[in-house]
Amino acid sequence: MIELSYSFENEFLANTAYQLMRVNMNDPWLVLSGSNVVGIIDHDENDSWEQIAGEDMPKDAVKGMGELIAMQQFSWLPRLIKKQWPEYVQEVIVESEKSYEVVCHKDTCPDRFKQRFTPGIHALAKRETELVFKVCRFNVSGYYQVVKTRTADRYA
Repeated sequence: MIELSYSFENEFLANTAYQLMRVNMNDPWLVLSGSNVVGIIDHDENDSWEQIAGEDMPKDAVKGMGELIAMQQFSWLPRLIKKQWPEYVQEVIVESEKSYEVVCHKDTCPDRFKQRFTPGIHALAKRETELVFKVCRFNVSGYYQVVKTRTADRYA
């Protein structure tokens, strides 16, 4: 499950704090205010965000929630991994905010991919986040894990 917090600031209404929740990457996002579900948002066919159920929320709030979601590492890192290693990676599945499953092509050499992926993921992913990647091959049993440790900011 992934949870995000979004604060909508409106000059005419009181500021509203929302909690965004998603069980898996194919589900739309539940929007909560306090303990009440106030709506559900999802991408439309034009890749913009829309409210698909619930109480009317301000369009600017829905747009802001979508922008917050798009900025998150789990939204862009799977595409980047597939783009970086297309000859090795068939699919990247987000299991949680800090856990990913990397499914390699059946004929991928696991040792060769591990040699490239382990140092490469440190350059692609955010420095301040620790991530766990479960790497397996399509239709082949067994897997190994690559842990990208959090890197301290040397300028702090």
